[in-house]
Amino acid sequence: MKRKFFAKTVRILTPATAIFGVLLSLLCAVTEGYSHWSKRLLYFTAQSNLWIGGVFLFLLFLPRFRLSPYAVRRVYLWKYVFTVSITLTGLIFCFLLAPFSDESYTPWTVCNLLTHVVTPLLAILDYSLDRYPLKLKIAEIFLPVVPPLCYLLFAGVLGGLNADFGRGVTYPYFFLNFRSPARFFGFSRIRPFYLGSFYWIFLFLLLVLFLSYLYAKFRPHK
Repeated sequence: MKRKFFAKTVRILTPATAIFGVLLSLLCAVTEGYSHWSKRLLYFTAQSNLWIGGVFLFLLFLPRFRLSPYAVRRVYLWKYVFTVSITLTGLIFCFLLAPFSDESYTPWTVCNLLTHVVTPLLAILDYSLDRYPLKLKIAEIFLPVVPPLCYLLFAGVLGGLNADFGRGVTYPYFFLNFRSPARFFGFSRIRPFYLGSFYWIFLFLLLVLFLSYLYAKFRPHK
């Protein structure tokens, strides 16, 4: 009973922190230097939090829907995919964005903690507590690569069109700045642009595949 209560609490808290964190970031956007609150939605952070929040909300009301076993499995499959996405968000923030932040960016705000630390940890905890017997096919282990790739295409197109991501720059994160001193394939001694965007993207995709395999291998079963 205690375990079920704890698991239910985690499942409720995860979408709550994800959605509230995004809403708070929108409310604080202008005061934190963004030209408009909507610019926050151009970032993978907001999108990955909304993805995981949305699928968790659906899971909370899943017993009310008369879905086929196939449909239920699809929901849990996307939960697996978005858990990898939100884990990527947390890891990149904690080990790359926060350490390399300058005076123009304050990393440890309430909304950043919610969207980059609390929600990823809750999602991972829920994944470890979930006993739905999702047996993944080999091809499905590659599905978590889809959201990051879609975001790379999205950010690349906006960057190519010189769209403003809200702070007067045409890229969302320094490692996606294709016009940085390191360019796309080069290297630089200028902090934080040590590597070209190609190498960052390659490393992140490897990380996503590693997380996908890790979550698939240690998937809890009944």
